[in-house]
Amino acid sequence: MDFPIREICYASSIFWIAGSLQGLTGFGFNLLSIPAMVLWFPAQVVVPGVLMSYLPLGTGQFIQLRRDVDWKVLGMIVGSAIVGMPLGAFVLRDTDADVMKRAIGLAMVVLAVVLQLRPGNPFRHDALTCGGVGMFSGFLSSSIGVSGPPIVLFGLKQRWPQAMMRATLLTCFLCTSTLSLCVLWAVGVLTLESLQFVLWGAPGLILGFLTATYLRARVHQVAVFRWISIGMVMAGGLAAAIF
Repeated sequence: MDFPIREICYASSIFWIAGSLQGLTGFGFNLLSIPAMVLWFPAQVVVPGVLMSYLPLGTGQFIQLRRDVDWKVLGMIVGSAIVGMPLGAFVLRDTDADVMKRAIGLAMVVLAVVLQLRPGNPFRHDALTCGGVGMFSGFLSSSIGVSGPPIVLFGLKQRWPQAMMRATLLTCFLCTSTLSLCVLWAVGVLTLESLQFVLWGAPGLILGFLTATYLRARVHQVAVFRWISIGMVMAGGLAAAIF
């Protein structure tokens, strides 16, 4: 197996930044990683690779924050997400790599803007909405590797407590990433190239986990990091869509 230094440094740097953000806010790993990675690697390698890379990071953070998870909400979202995953996997498999790169770039810009919208008043009966959010997130997870924005918006609208929202989000992403990988494997998208990509980014994953653990106990202005990350997502998305 080759170990090209530039690719390893690039992938590890992106994963370090994204992993640090994920640990602070509960979301952002895939949202930040994928538009930056598709500038260098094919989307069909990046999407399953990023999903695989999130598994050890998400597992470690779940162990740390598991007491704050809302299991009822988690079950509704993950259960409905399964319905949308097969369609997303076929979209990823059957779309040209350059077209997919531009589609991912545009999608990231749109999702970054959507995350800034004011969520309004909470839904009174949220079970049906929760199911719709889950299905859409499942489709996004297996097609572009990002399931977070619909769930984040739903959590903001329902005014979830910060600790519960962070723990439930990262656990939800851990579940949807695992399920999406199973679907991608079934349709033939999961390959050895994606595994090699994961190994290249492994040093950054470790640094991201350690950085997030350190900062979480010391940094309380999470909104600052959130705005920075959204700006980086938009910049990466525009670059992926244009170049």
